Amino acid sequence: MYFKDLKKLENGLKTLQKDENIKSILLFGCDKNSANAAELEEVLRLNTKPLLGGIFPQIIADGELKEIGFLIIPLFEELEVSLFETQENISIETQLETQITSISREAKSIFCFVNAFWEEKTSFLEALYDELGPVVNYLGGGAGSLSFQSLPCVIANQNIYENAAVIGLTKSPILISTGSGWQPISDPLKVTETDGKTIVSLNWKPAFEVYKSIVETYSNKIFTNDNFFEMAKSHPLGLIKLDNEMVVRDIYDNKNNKLYLIDDINVGEYVKITHGSLPLLLEGAKHTLEKYNYLNNQNYTTFYIDCISRVLFLQDDFQQEINLLNKNEQANGILSIGEIANPGDSFLEVLNKTIVVAKWQ
Repeated sequence: MYFKDLKKLENGLKTLQKDENIKSILLFGCDKNSANAAELEEVLRLNTKPLLGGIFPQIIADGELKEIGFLIIPLFEELEVSLFETQENISIETQLETQITSISREAKSIFCFVNAFWEEKTSFLEALYDELGPVVNYLGGGAGSLSFQSLPCVIANQNIYENAAVIGLTKSPILISTGSGWQPISDPLKVTETDGKTIVSLNWKPAFEVYKSIVETYSNKIFTNDNFFEMAKSHPLGLIKLDNEMVVRDIYDNKNNKLYLIDDINVGEYVKITHGSLPLLLEGAKHTLEKYNYLNNQNYTTFYIDCISRVLFLQDDFQQEINLLNKNEQANGILSIGEIANPGDSFLEVLNKTIVVAKWQ
């Protein structure tokens, strides 16, 4: 359900309150909306059902990419919604221990939306996984703006928060498929020094020097003072996991021979430099979509979480990815700053440059 402005969202929420079959609501807005947090909260006060979501760079609604407006996904099960935020005297771990109730223990899946630039994002996700482990599926994404500045972007019930994450626990299973299409172009490189989300050295050498040498050799292009982002968006890092799969990590800047990432990589882990192209990314999307093709035209809600950096990389060609999503029905979803998607059989990680397909009844 798409609403192009706050007034139409207000009318839509009023209508949804009257529908007894709708038990909970997922709500997503665009960063470029004219409404501020206070105006949105005024509308959210109309809502009496469990609600969670966030503000994202873009959304996919009725099969189209949107830079303004709101998307509502109605749910037919009452979610248990919990908010976690920075508090001076209460740690994230304590908040989780307090709020994860006996009802939570029956959860099979979790919706999770978090400020992509929240300093406690990584520790929150680690604590969440420690608390609930691999017996549930996790689905969500990093909210926020491409300004890379933190802002109120996490929606929980009747309010919007900045330094926070929200989860919604459901007793129903969510089927999750992920894929990227990025291919390695280097041997494994050891991460030998980091500073937060910054890689200082690879193989005991300055990180950017190593990265620059490999990318320039592969691409036959030279890094200049003005083209770093253009070069880097085509060559993210692939974090090597035990099952030989890769978790993609976006690089958004370099200074003093260091590489600045959106999400964490730890010292001692191994990465490969990767490369993407339109055919490779489309093939990755197609493969991801095919996993649950047998459920098409059945009574399932399909929801997509696609990385905003895929849009930045493909630009106008991203419409070809949208066309794939629309093959069986008009697509709905979000363009996130990092994807949270884990079918429960591996450690919970934030993904980058990845497409996620989720289905639930």
